[in-house]
Parts: sequence; C-alpha cells; structure tokens
Amino acid sequence: MLKKLFKILFLIIVVIAIGVGYLYLRLHNDIDNVLVTNDEWRSEVLEFPLIFANDLDYQGEEHIRFAPGWGEKNREDYFSYIILWVLEENPGLSSSKLENISNTYFDGLMNTGAITNFNFLKKIPKTKSSIQQKDNNVFEGSIELYDEFFKKEVIVLNVKIKNEYCPLMEKYLVWFYLSPQGKDHQIWKQMLEIDISTKCR
Repeated sequence: MLKKLFKILFLIIVVIAIGVGYLYLRLHNDIDNVLVTNDEWRSEVLEFPLIFANDLDYQGEEHIRFAPGWGEKNREDYFSYIILWVLEENPGLSSSKLENISNTYFDGLMNTGAITNFNFLKKIPKTKSSIQQKDNNVFEGSIELYDEFFKKEVIVLNVKIKNEYCPLMEKYLVWFYLSPQGKDHQIWKQMLEIDISTKCR
C-alpha cells in the first residue's frame, strides 16, 4: 500500500515538474516588447495560444506592461497594466465578445494562479464583465474578478479597450487598459500615453 502511494506521489511530482517547465519556457522567450515605456514598467510577452486561456483562438502575441506597483496591493497603481494583442487576423470585436474574452482570460489566469500556489482544490469565483461600445473601435466597462495572486479577494477593474489595424505591421492591434482606479486617476494618463515602437499612424 505504501509503495503504491509513493508511486502516485512520484507521478504527481513529475506532472507538476513538467507543467512548471512548460510554463517557464512559454513565459521566457526572446520576443521584444513593442510597448515603449520606462524600465519601471515590468515587461512580459506571451504567444498565442495563451497557456492559461487556450480557448481564445487567436494567432499572434500578447505584449504586457505592468505599472511599477502592479503586484503591491497597497500601492495606488496596484493591478494597473496595459495589454496589447498583436494578431494575425481581424478579431471582429463586439461588447458581448469582449465580455466573453475577459471572462475566459481572467478565469483561466486566476485558476492557473491557484494551481501554481498549490491550491489545487480551490474554487475561484467566476469573472463577471460588463463592457459597452463607446465609439467605432472603442469599448469601456468593468471586470469583476478574483485576485488569486495578491489580495485573495474579488476586485473590480475599470477597462478601456480599443482596436485598430496597423498597416506597417500588417497586424490587428487590440489594446486593453486595466486598473481598479477611476478614470480621473493619474495612472490612466500614464497608461494611455504608452505607445508602440512601430508607428501605425
């Protein structure tokens, strides 16, 4: 019985090790971040399909810039960041589609966070998004999600999303600006001023 238990435990450790190794390789690539800002804004670039949300069926890259205090729950710029999707094909966005994207993205991210924290059986509250179209290619709203990484509680992010085609890159760009702060907070000015290294306009 003890021998069988050790075999099961060994298999679990092997599966976790493979998963962590795969996660490390996917998160550490040589792709340059096209979002230009100062070095205080941490950089990350992922490739689609996203490891935590592979139901999002796109081809391309995700470029991220995290505000300096992104991971510090008592900072004003906590959980404030900008995400840019650089996609091969037109994503054909709508309010309902963006709500589904946001729910899938953050549910996957926070459930992956629970696994990496070894909380395998933790039930993460579902993400609830409310997004409205404000202009031809501009959407705004809110995303209610569970922060598994820092606060361990439900938080609400304000979100602005815009999409455009970049002729020089021949790619479709989808910008996500996210922060718990209201739109009059200075962090929004900082995020909205971030541009890409290739000028599309």
